[in-house]
Amino acid sequence: MIALAKLFLTAVLVLHCGLNAAAGDQTTIRGLADQAVLVHRITKSVCLLFVGAQTPVHAEDVATSVRELYALSSTSAGQSEVDYILFDEVETLTRSAQQIVAGDRHTVPVTLLIRTNPRLAARYSQMRYNATSDVAGKYRGSYAVVHELRVVSQAFQRDLCLFLTDLAASGADRAMTERIAYFSQSLQALVIGDPEARMIAVPNVHIKVTLGKVAAKWKTLEPILSAAASGDPIDPRNVQLASVLGDAMLENLDQISDRFLALK
Repeated sequence: MIALAKLFLTAVLVLHCGLNAAAGDQTTIRGLADQAVLVHRITKSVCLLFVGAQTPVHAEDVATSVRELYALSSTSAGQSEVDYILFDEVETLTRSAQQIVAGDRHTVPVTLLIRTNPRLAARYSQMRYNATSDVAGKYRGSYAVVHELRVVSQAFQRDLCLFLTDLAASGADRAMTERIAYFSQSLQALVIGDPEARMIAVPNVHIKVTLGKVAAKWKTLEPILSAAASGDPIDPRNVQLASVLGDAMLENLDQISDRFLALK
């Protein structure tokens, strides 16, 4: 598992080293990660509506996330066919989510939502590999991983909620186990560095302190996720707790991203 994580981190860095080649692409790592985060938030919030959790709160979160995703994906759409395919997928996800929030729990919108989410997640992941970097060369590996963790923090919430329903995809437990290992290893690598993956040690005390805040929340969240991935019964209250912790980690990771952007 560790070797797999190192291979992933190295691949991220190598692909991001093509900054000059990608200079014509105005879509950055951060912008694409923002969109992937929203894709997972929409799906997670719709799922929480299914399990009866704070309906007005999650309905509003869907509405807000849909607006933000439309705005971001509209600015990303260019003249190429692949961009329009991306926008069509966004349209499918958001319209399905809005139908479900409006009370349509029939098979078609639910199936479209569940099937479109992983397709969009995979497409945004691929686009991040080739995206314009926002930071200087020596920070690119760590910065890219920060944004992978932002996206994963929301994927955890999505999957944990789906485990409470009959909507979880086949192999979701295995995928969660792999994400848990990746998250733990990446947090450590962001602090101490990883020469194999060309990640430097944490560059300043501000980032180190904020990574400590993420790690503290992860210490509570990780056992909840591991139990779910192992097939243990899930307490709905833990799904709500995971949602709170995941959002708090996302906020901390956003702050870390800002700190990296401020480095010279």
